[in-house]
Amino acid sequence: MKFPQACASTQGQQRPLLSTAIFVFFLAAIWLFQPMASAQVNAPDFTVVVFPDPQNETQFFPQALNSQTQWIVNNRQALNIQMVMTEGDNVNDGASTAQLQNLDAAFRLLDNAGIPYLIGVGNHDYNGFTPKVSRNLSGFNQWFGPGRYSGKAYFKGNFPAGSNANSYAVLTINGQQYLFLTLEYRPTSASLDWAESILAANPDKEVIVVDHSFVLKNNTREDLCDDQDMPASNATGQAVWMRLRKYKNVIMFLSGHFTSGSGARRADLGDNGNLVNQLFADYQDYANGGNGWLRIMTFHPATNSISVQTYSPYLNQYMTDSTNQFTLLYHNNFPNSGRGTISGKVRNQTSCAAVAGIKVNAGGTSTTSAADGSFHLSVSPGTYSVTASGSSWNASSKSETVNDSLDTQMNFYLTTGSPTPTPTPPPSGCTAATVGVNVCSPVSGSTVISPARFTAAAKSTLPITAMRIYIDNISVYLTSAASLDVSITVSSGTHNVVVQAWDSSGVVVKSSLILLTVTQGSPGACTAATVGVTVCSPTPGATVTSPVRVTAAAKSAAAPITAMRIYLDNVSVYAINAAGIDTTLAISSGTHSMVVQAWDSTGVVFKTPLTIQVQ
Repeated sequence: MKFPQACASTQGQQRPLLSTAIFVFFLAAIWLFQPMASAQVNAPDFTVVVFPDPQNETQFFPQALNSQTQWIVNNRQALNIQMVMTEGDNVNDGASTAQLQNLDAAFRLLDNAGIPYLIGVGNHDYNGFTPKVSRNLSGFNQWFGPGRYSGKAYFKGNFPAGSNANSYAVLTINGQQYLFLTLEYRPTSASLDWAESILAANPDKEVIVVDHSFVLKNNTREDLCDDQDMPASNATGQAVWMRLRKYKNVIMFLSGHFTSGSGARRADLGDNGNLVNQLFADYQDYANGGNGWLRIMTFHPATNSISVQTYSPYLNQYMTDSTNQFTLLYHNNFPNSGRGTISGKVRNQTSCAAVAGIKVNAGGTSTTSAADGSFHLSVSPGTYSVTASGSSWNASSKSETVNDSLDTQMNFYLTTGSPTPTPTPPPSGCTAATVGVNVCSPVSGSTVISPARFTAAAKSTLPITAMRIYIDNISVYLTSAASLDVSITVSSGTHNVVVQAWDSSGVVVKSSLILLTVTQGSPGACTAATVGVTVCSPTPGATVTSPVRVTAAAKSAAAPITAMRIYLDNVSVYAINAAGIDTTLAISSGTHSMVVQAWDSTGVVFKTPLTIQVQ
């Protein structure tokens, strides 16, 4: 489940371009001859059943959840059901034994019937629903960890060791092997490294991937500004796509997460011409925790099609609107329409605010971004260098291939001021001699006094547009520059540090893992005398120079403060697992809104907003 964010992109219903009447008729004809879920299918047809975010059923309406798994058992042979997958958010709180017991009871029916299944991980499957603070899956793994799959031949592996945060299975269906892969919520770089190793080692198997947060309700993939409930060190749907699109065996992504919707979909070609269908479904806001709606995907290899139905065993009803009942092409066979599209949004890289009036050009065809930052271009199929430019904004260019009859998603994040911003204070002399991120200080394995000074530089074949520091998987610093020099308050103890950079094409470059031991120096004098967040500096309305020193402290009446975070213009720029902040931030000139927020151990949130003017 996702709580709405200020910059969430939920406008505009853009669907992949299917431009000829002949093709529409072709799909309609396929649909008329496909069996309904209640009918029997014959090999080589087979079915994969998908659970969209069953969290509310699991907690409040287990009878609806049980009706779903029992229906699968009853219809296994008739529909040739080969695999069952969940999209994540299987419970509302992974630390709840009662909820996990309900989920276990329902899926025991599949265990007893010998029906293969994989459970994808969503944000609510973490203990306490706090993946942005702690990625603790101990409750989930106690019930649905690797041990549950002991003796199940289809289960082939998991990552990391002892956890089913990520997992995969292999089945032989009609003589063809299929691989089913689940990724943790907002996968880490390490998880995607593992996923790539699995895909590369299994090029002969068609792959269906579950990534809980991938497609938005408007048929586009989520990107950097679409969902801020996780640090950017964890990959958005677009970032996952950019990592996995090069594997020719990937044919489908399944996702949920976003509320107040029901379904969405898009199709893209991978780098090797493989058709990749991407489906979103989420019914958790419906009555009875979701009313038992299932996605039933029946593959028809003989007609190169996949029929998708939405059925509720709990209600014994179908949803037959075009969002919930449709037919997909299985492998690429789109007609030669001679047209494709490029669409996306233009945003401010610092604030994520939409930028209107930006000229977007591809091969001589151009348009201007709308009030919400969106743009749409119709062009001939081919590879284009697409440029976004406008008065007072630094131009940005990306190269992408537009495929016949399909939409290509391309988002731009623009900056103002100098095209190559100079960090403040000036760089310490740290440079990157080769492509990658060079961290000059601190040295891995060293012991430093807090606040710790970090100096690093990055290099790529294209200009570096942003760098971030992650401490223990939490983003603590962001700059729109190719180098950084900043002092950051870090709690005592041993920490994992990663410095990451992005170039203008969206390619991610990261440093190797830095192990750092921290001892405390002299903290800022800021204290919280009353319950809430006290910001000692800067003061509200102050005019300051960059870098801006921020000192703050938090206090709760009920429980200890466990984390604090700074939001600048609605974007998280610093986080720490402590009750105090003393750090400096490089901030561009102009008027900025700042919010300092804190959480106590019970999840209660405190925050103090202010506005500052940076010279």
